[in-house]
Amino acid sequence: MEIRISAPNRIDLAGGTTDLYPLYLFMEGGCTVNAAVTLYSVVTLRSRISGGLRVVSEDLGERLEAPHPESLPLDGPLGLINRTVRVLPPQGNWEIVTANQAPPGSGLGASSALLIALLTGLMQIRGVQGDRLDKVDLAANIEAAHIGVPAGKQDHIAAAFGGVSLLDFGYYGFARKTPSDDSGFTDWLEPRLVLSYTGEGRFSGMNNWEVTKAFIDSKGSVREGLIQIRELAREVSSAVLSSKYEDLPRLIQSEWEIRRTLAPGVSTPRIEAIMEAARGAGALASKICGAGGGGCMITLTSPARRDAVQTALGEAGARVIPVKIDQRGLRTEKS
Repeated sequence: MEIRISAPNRIDLAGGTTDLYPLYLFMEGGCTVNAAVTLYSVVTLRSRISGGLRVVSEDLGERLEAPHPESLPLDGPLGLINRTVRVLPPQGNWEIVTANQAPPGSGLGASSALLIALLTGLMQIRGVQGDRLDKVDLAANIEAAHIGVPAGKQDHIAAAFGGVSLLDFGYYGFARKTPSDDSGFTDWLEPRLVLSYTGEGRFSGMNNWEVTKAFIDSKGSVREGLIQIRELAREVSSAVLSSKYEDLPRLIQSEWEIRRTLAPGVSTPRIEAIMEAARGAGALASKICGAGGGGCMITLTSPARRDAVQTALGEAGARVIPVKIDQRGLRTEKS
């Protein structure tokens, strides 16, 4: 028996970090706007005749074998995968192969998408019923336990649902809206969106935790900045729902200008140089995905300037990654 599950990664247009629990409670609600893209985290589970468990990460080049789930180590490069397997241990002998298509430290929520895919496969072979909301909640809890700092849910939501997500976070968890099928938002966004990898990996958990602590301690302008970011995300959400797409480059650029001041290291000289090159070629807006510090960057440009912007990004040291918006979310194949 073989089960193959793929989950899309995401870009965030605005409001990242405000999806962190319990930060969004401290700030009277969070708002995040993101879109699933055609970069995937893939998990394949294969039954074995004997040998216990074999865990393989193709992109990390790591593998290990264990006689039973309880003996899987929780540290090391395979720690998050192993922790998930121990939470939902499969019966029998299995090979678990994982692969992320995004570059390491991309800021596209690849590890969260992988977690959603792995939970889906483990639930299926255990015969456990779980809807997408169940998977989002469980995945966020496992991830927070593993990284030791608060984890948001926007990555897991994009992986589970696909498409464009307009997310509000509050006392009851989160509420998700999407643009209508006939809104034309995807048709507007795809020819204007350029995704690139800056060449600098990053660890979102530490940036998120530093920002959370600074918010609690009212350090500097972090509290005011995060509230401004939330409000800009709400404006982005409103612009998407009302088809005022011409407002999006200004709002997204404004979000980045605030985010880059939240903590040291959110922006770097390399990031600034790459953004300046894109701007010089005609880009309308650029922001780093996730909490910042490196990883991938989205750039908005007019369709007429797209080729010039992509060339400028490459010459500045970034790697352009072709993507479209993924509309399906989780998908499973069995054989």
